[in-house]
Amino acid sequence: MVLRSTKLKKLKHFKEDFLCHPERERAFIIASLLVSFLICCHYAIIRPVSNSLFLHCFSVKWMPYAWLATVPFSILLVSLYNRFIPRWGSRKLFFGLILVVSATNLLFALYAPASPLFNFLFFVWREIYIMLLFQLVWSVIHANIKFEKAKYLYGFFFGFGGAGSLLGAFFPGFFAVSLGSENLVFWILPIDLLILFFYLRMTHFSSGDFPQVNREKEGGFIHGMQMIRGSRFLIFALLIVVFMQTITAIADFQFNDFLGRIYLEKDIRTEYSARISVILHIATMLLQFAGTYFLINWLGFRRTHYMIPSVLGVSASLLAFFPFSHLISSSFITCKALDFSVLGVVREMLYIPLKADEKYRARAVIDVFAHRSSKAFGSLLIIGMTAFFSSHLLTFLNIGIAILWMFTVGYGLKEVGNSNEKSTDQSSG
Repeated sequence: MVLRSTKLKKLKHFKEDFLCHPERERAFIIASLLVSFLICCHYAIIRPVSNSLFLHCFSVKWMPYAWLATVPFSILLVSLYNRFIPRWGSRKLFFGLILVVSATNLLFALYAPASPLFNFLFFVWREIYIMLLFQLVWSVIHANIKFEKAKYLYGFFFGFGGAGSLLGAFFPGFFAVSLGSENLVFWILPIDLLILFFYLRMTHFSSGDFPQVNREKEGGFIHGMQMIRGSRFLIFALLIVVFMQTITAIADFQFNDFLGRIYLEKDIRTEYSARISVILHIATMLLQFAGTYFLINWLGFRRTHYMIPSVLGVSASLLAFFPFSHLISSSFITCKALDFSVLGVVREMLYIPLKADEKYRARAVIDVFAHRSSKAFGSLLIIGMTAFFSSHLLTFLNIGIAILWMFTVGYGLKEVGNSNEKSTDQSSG
């Protein structure tokens, strides 16, 4: 009863605090929630489809090579992004990106059955463009949300994204066999139009676009790397991404290896993958809407950072000693759920004190290039481990990465955690 009363008080506080925002800020928050919902819905449809089409033409052993192929593409796109964002601003750049995404996905849906190359490129393309979409959304959010509001608002942003993922996963989960995997891509086109509409509304109600003062600063990928190199704060954010995505790449490989061995028919594999995604998104959504907020308030900002690699290490340890199919799926769900919820929120909170140029361009290097390059690094580990040793040893590798992550958090938060910890404690009070 006490817990229920506390939750009701928190919900009442959320409502009162939301109504205290000026009307323009409330409109911005609502539009941001809808954009997050729709982008995640889009990805929840495209991901199992592209995975299944990839496995239909290639074995799971080719998946690490596809992740490696994302590295040069991500360097190119981040460089273009960092050059165009100060010239065009986020609105024009997002408009152009969503049109390119819709057109290319349509082409892949039409020509994927014709050639395995299209399925390979489809898989690589979806890995990169989704990060650019989120990059443009979150950069605007960071510029408009203060730290004291972020600890609960960010949970709602991620929570609405989780709800969108849950809705999107139902389409391939129940219609892939009856409609065919490729035809599900056509369902995404109206979603893309809605994403564009609400993004434009979000930027209309925001306090500003990419700062005018920085429009004279030219620089692409190298400019973003230089900003990261000069900031311990950004280096710490980079390391978090590297560790999480390396662990996730291994868990992803193990799950897809299991899919490829057990489910040989393409559309059945799409349905099973999507149904696992439904479970994943339910767990993620529970963490996003409530779990993350209470974890940060209960454990604090610093200990929440320690908790994430601890849970991942325990999950990998269970799989190492009990390598059953259900634990493979559970390990995959654990990695993805934490990545999309708790880690996502505390990592996004790290960007709030940054300068505007760092939020747009240095963050693009971390969240697009480093995000995908970390998967590529994980791919090299997978290729080496499976070629010379046993794939089962990949699980012990994840345990080692989790331990290293914990040491890195202790080192990183000595420099960057104190100010955020104080801000969190003050806002909690």
